[in-house]
Amino acid sequence: MLLKAEVPLVFSAFRMSGFTPSQICQQWLGQCFWNYLDWPEICHYVATCVVMGPDYQVYMCVALLKHLQPDVLQHTQRQDLQVFLKEEPVQGFRVSNYLEYMEGLERHYREVVLADMRKILLEIT
Repeated sequence: MLLKAEVPLVFSAFRMSGFTPSQICQQWLGQCFWNYLDWPEICHYVATCVVMGPDYQVYMCVALLKHLQPDVLQHTQRQDLQVFLKEEPVQGFRVSNYLEYMEGLERHYREVVLADMRKILLEIT
């Protein structure tokens, strides 16, 4: 829902590629962006989530996909989007460049995102 509203071309590219944005986001988050972002950006990501809240994990993924939009569209045409996103490091992404964007996402989506996160947590426990 959030990706479809905020980065519709990327959302469409995923649909055409036959896999979901949540698959790549789970991989990125599960590895804490290790091998995808430079170490300072991983530190900024962790600090941002600690200071701003756990929902920033979601906003970070959306910001990354927004940053990668030109590459996502290109690799969708090449039919290697999944390989690109799972195996290539993200070039040129800086948390600080997207913090304002993520704060905007927070203003619009925090209530829904946190409610969904709570629901998932309750299902797990």
